[in-house]
Amino acid sequence: MRKALGLVGATLLFAGPALAADLGRPAPVYKAPPPPVVFSWTGFYIGAHGGYGWATNDGLDMKGGFGGGQVGYNYQINNFVLGLEGDFAGADISQSVSGIDPTTGAPVSAKVSFNSLASARGRLGIAFGNALIYGTGGGGWADVKASISSPLFGTLSGSKWESGWTAGAGIEYAIQPNWSVKLEYLRYGIDVESVKVDIDTIKAGINYRF
Repeated sequence: MRKALGLVGATLLFAGPALAADLGRPAPVYKAPPPPVVFSWTGFYIGAHGGYGWATNDGLDMKGGFGGGQVGYNYQINNFVLGLEGDFAGADISQSVSGIDPTTGAPVSAKVSFNSLASARGRLGIAFGNALIYGTGGGGWADVKASISSPLFGTLSGSKWESGWTAGAGIEYAIQPNWSVKLEYLRYGIDVESVKVDIDTIKAGINYRF
């Protein structure tokens, strides 16, 4: 019995400091994971785009490509995004026709083209995290060029900036915190010498957000 009690005492003697050390340690503190980062569309951006345009009203059959850049600013309130955007593009949306001059019998060819497109628009959208669906509208402008050629009098041409309106819709998606891609449809209503020409465009673009 004495040996057993001695063995227990010796065990307690050696275990005592370890038990005291364990009792003196603070309980581990649970740390909640950080809240997820909420994406915000607020800020300035600049980007580039390219697309295709066509006009088929009033007997026209104009079509062609364009490319350019855009700059803008967004401000997000809850899920709503308000913005302003301006863009400019060089274009070759054109139509060529040829025939015979009934007066002289000489061959004649004519071409009308939209060499540039520009717009200044407001944007109103709804954000779903990294995705933004929006409508847009404002002023539109186009550089319109017309030319006519004949072996009798050569080539006559002239160009002029014409104004009108533009409206459409699009979807934009942020692929990284500073980069987003978009797909956008716009219709331009341009008054060309008192004749209204509607130009439909579809374009893809990329933006860098500051």
